[in-house]
Amino acid sequence: MQIMDQFGAAPGAESVRMPDGTERTLAAEHAAAILVNEQPAFRVVCTPELLPQLALGRLLTEGWITAADEVERVAVCAQGLKISVQLCHPLAAAEQAGQEVPPLAPVPQREIPAAWVDALADAMGQGLPLYRATHAVHSCLLLCAGRILYRCEDLGRHNALDKAVGCALTEGVPLAECVLFTSGRVPVDMVRKAIRAGVPALVSKSMPTVQSLELAEEYGLKLFIRQKK
Repeated sequence: MQIMDQFGAAPGAESVRMPDGTERTLAAEHAAAILVNEQPAFRVVCTPELLPQLALGRLLTEGWITAADEVERVAVCAQGLKISVQLCHPLAAAEQAGQEVPPLAPVPQREIPAAWVDALADAMGQGLPLYRATHAVHSCLLLCAGRILYRCEDLGRHNALDKAVGCALTEGVPLAECVLFTSGRVPVDMVRKAIRAGVPALVSKSMPTVQSLELAEEYGLKLFIRQKK
């Protein structure tokens, strides 16, 4: 996979003067379009960093691809407004029409040591830099073999998870051996993303919904709830 990122990153927050005259640090918004084989796929509003990883993670967790080796090239324009993903194969007709993607598949099964979950909860409890500065973003951690590899932040919980998954894809980290921790809620769409990512477990500080718990059980995804200490 070739990554051509002409944009790189921009500050995720800026110091601004509020209407009451006080100085505050606010999160920055960045809008971009994700194209797949030159076909419009997604529009995202995100923090302006890790754009190739965001695109890759989004394609995997939304079912457009099943592995990194399906991607030939990811290119981000100089302004960061367009993220072009070229696949090694043509898009299916259903994907071009924006129709239903392939069905979900059961996730790999493995034991998740309690120490791993506790380590994720401790790290999330300390807060990540952008959250500490703005209190206006979500975070996602990815752990593999007991070690936290990626700490991603974004305006949206979906984006943060996709960035963490995309980081793993770009570096060849086996998602089947990873655990994700999200700072956001865990409704059905978040559980579905974790299942498509192929991770065996998802940890959150928020309770799931009835439907998300049922979906996780159906496909073997382990859900852990850990409040920050």
